[in-house]
Amino acid sequence: MTQNMKKIENLYQKIISKENLYRAAYVASKGRRYRDTTADFNFCLEEEINCLHRECLRRTYRHGKYRLFTIYEPKERMIAAAPFRDRVVHHAVHDCLEPLIDKTFIHHSYACRKDKGTHKAVDRAQSFLRANEFCFHGDIKKYFPSINHDILKGMLRTRIGDRDLRWLLDELIDSADGISQVANRKWQMAKRGLPIGNLTSQFFANLYLNELDYFVKFDLREKYYLRYMDDFLVFGNDKNELNVIKEKIRDFLGNKLALNLHEGKSQIYKTKNGIKFLGFRIFRNHRRLTSDNVRRFRKRLKRFTYLFENDKIKADEICDSVRCWAAHSKYANSFNLRNRIWQDVSYRNKDFGSLIKEMLTI
Repeated sequence: MTQNMKKIENLYQKIISKENLYRAAYVASKGRRYRDTTADFNFCLEEEINCLHRECLRRTYRHGKYRLFTIYEPKERMIAAAPFRDRVVHHAVHDCLEPLIDKTFIHHSYACRKDKGTHKAVDRAQSFLRANEFCFHGDIKKYFPSINHDILKGMLRTRIGDRDLRWLLDELIDSADGISQVANRKWQMAKRGLPIGNLTSQFFANLYLNELDYFVKFDLREKYYLRYMDDFLVFGNDKNELNVIKEKIRDFLGNKLALNLHEGKSQIYKTKNGIKFLGFRIFRNHRRLTSDNVRRFRKRLKRFTYLFENDKIKADEICDSVRCWAAHSKYANSFNLRNRIWQDVSYRNKDFGSLIKEMLTI
C-alpha cells in the first residue's frame, strides 16, 4: 500500500537552506549549549552554517566519525554519538522529511511520533487487553544493529523522487558502515545497522517496521495490533490462531526485512495474568511498574543520596530527575509504592527525604 503514495519531490533545497540549518542548530543545541563541540560550533555559527550549506549544495558533505560509548541501563547498549555539525544535518533532514512520511504510518504506531508516545501506547494496550483473552508479544532480536541498509534505501526510494535528497539520506545511512570493526562486534558488518543515538536513526527504524505494520493490519487483517518501535503486540481470543500469526510474522520479518524475532521474548500470554509492556505490568483494571523500573529508580536515589550528602550535585538536578520518574509512575497504580520509597529514603537521610517528599507522595 505504501508503494502507491505520491513521491516527495523538491524538498532538498528546503532542507539545506541556511534558515533551516540555523533552526536545526538551535534545536540540536538544546541542553548541550555549553559542551565543547556545541560551543565551538556556535562560536563560529555563521561560518559553520555557510560551510554546511555549501557542502550540501555541492554534494561534497561527508559525515564525521562517531564517538562510541556503552550504557548499561536499562540494558547494555553501544551508543554512537555523531559530531555536533552532523547532528545539525540530522535535525535539518528529520524535521522536514518526517512530517511528510509520518502521514503514511498506521494510527497504532506510537514510538517517536508527535502526540503519541509511551503512555498512549500503554492506554491502547490496556483497552485491547480488556477485549481479548490472549496476547502475542513480539520483539525483534538486536533490532538497530540488524537493519539492512539496502532494504531501507529501497523503502526511501519508493517515497522520495528527489535525487539530491536520496544522496544525502544515503550518506547518513552509510555513515554507520564500519562501526562494527570498532565496537567489538556489537554491530554487524558494514551495510547493516543504524547508530543508536541519531535522531534520524529513530525515524528510519520506525519507517523500516512500518512494513510490518501494513502486513499485520492489511494482509493479516488483525484489528488488535500496536507497535512501539521494535516492541509490538497482537491480541486475540484464539491462542492457536495467534500461533499461526506468530509464524507468519516470523516469515515476513526474515524474508522481507532480514530480521529475526527474539525467541525468548516473543511469547503468547493469557491476558488475565497481565502483560509486561514499556516498563509496566498491565492488567484489565490496573497497572503496576515493572520490578526492573523500580529497581533502577531506587538505585538512582541511592546514588543521589550519596552525592547530596557530599555536596556534589545540585538540588534542582535531583528534583528534575525525581519529578520525571514520579510523573511516569503515576500512569500506574503506584501511590503506595511511591510512599514506601520515600519512607525508605527518609529513614537513611531525613534532609534528602524532605527534598523529594512532595514529588513522591502527592
